Amino acid sequence: MNKTMVKFAFVLLTAAFLLMGCSSGGANNAQSVAATPTPITVNWKKDITPADIARIKWLEGTWRGSGEGQEPFYERYHFDGTTMTEESFSDENLANVTESAQYKLINGEFRHTQNAKRVAASEITDDHIQFVPVVGDGNSFRFEKQPGGKWRAVLEWPATGDQPAKQKIYNMEPYKPEKPAKK
Repeated sequence: MNKTMVKFAFVLLTAAFLLMGCSSGGANNAQSVAATPTPITVNWKKDITPADIARIKWLEGTWRGSGEGQEPFYERYHFDGTTMTEESFSDENLANVTESAQYKLINGEFRHTQNAKRVAASEITDDHIQFVPVVGDGNSFRFEKQPGGKWRAVLEWPATGDQPAKQKIYNMEPYKPEKPAKK
């Protein structure tokens, strides 16, 4: 596809998205919108470098997470070059990985893709990284460096239909499993 065709396709998609957002919307319109993942109009960074990824290496380690109304949970973050792997564990023994995700630097975009959804970094500083949904619905989330070698995850969902916007905060602290007592 040449540049002119790409621009034309982009203009058409943007116009279609704006028309869907501005229509009065009946039940049929809502169903057709929900059936097809649409790009989110939030800007995300498309010029991230390996030096930017190095700024968030404070995430590397094994963490114990806690939050209001939440049982403790355990995660590990590891960097291999410009790829960050996140692993969630079933308990404090760290023996069983229950979920795993990889965030990769691809063509200037630091992103994670799963099924028909994709999130990408919209901002990286020395003390936080913000991710926003790029394709598909979902929430945005931010990892914020805290004093004492801790950090927190702030998850935010936009208001939809009759549901108000909501936020959930998880506090992450370094986790070092206790070594079994010697017999």
